[in-house]
Amino acid sequence: MPEVPKKLAGIYTLNLEHQLPTVDQAIEKFDRTLEELSDTAMRVVKVIHGYGSGGKGGRIKEAVRQELIYQRRSHLIDSFYAGEDLVPGKETYQELMKRHPTLKSILTKDIFGNAGITLIVLKR
Repeated sequence: MPEVPKKLAGIYTLNLEHQLPTVDQAIEKFDRTLEELSDTAMRVVKVIHGYGSGGKGGRIKEAVRQELIYQRRSHLIDSFYAGEDLVPGKETYQELMKRHPTLKSILTKDIFGNAGITLIVLKR
């Protein structure tokens, strides 16, 4: 991972699909990156995990989401949102905007409705 400046604001993109890793390699990279980002001012991570070639859910996506559901990184993560649920007007999107109103200005259109990503808000 490239060094992240301590004062950086915005969204950090973590691509877990790059170089077609195994699920274990992807989760290892996921863990390492979250730990490294916890020492920075970065608060939002866009995790690109893909959605599977059949469109029904890839193994990396499922592994990342299971890790998040079971709160194995609760010391680092404030909240997380499935990309397919982040559609303006949808309840999940409204919850995100209510909890983190400053994110509205930095969310990119590729996030909205995208089942191949998960948005993570880190703890301060």
